[in-house]
Amino acid sequence: MKDDKIENAPIISLFFIFATYGCLLLILLTSVFWHWSAMASLGMFYLILGAPIIMGLIAFRYQKKKSTSKYHNWTFISSACYFIIAPITFLLVCLKELSF
Repeated sequence: MKDDKIENAPIISLFFIFATYGCLLLILLTSVFWHWSAMASLGMFYLILGAPIIMGLIAFRYQKKKSTSKYHNWTFISSACYFIIAPITFLLVCLKELSF
């Protein structure tokens, strides 16, 4: 972003997006390869209660700014796609836990 000289780069928003998708990955990998833990429960708690608010605010904020740069556009797209990817992940985790 520094090389492209982007003004008002979405650094903080991208931090929350990466943390949220990392938490989704943690939940998915925990349910597939390991036993459920307290850390997975805290991650699920965040993903159900905190992440929709944060990702919704990011999507709303960057809806009008997405034409500023490709980084702003991808920030908007990745925050909006959370509302598609998260329910699919929750469904996969639930199906995996019910199958055993």
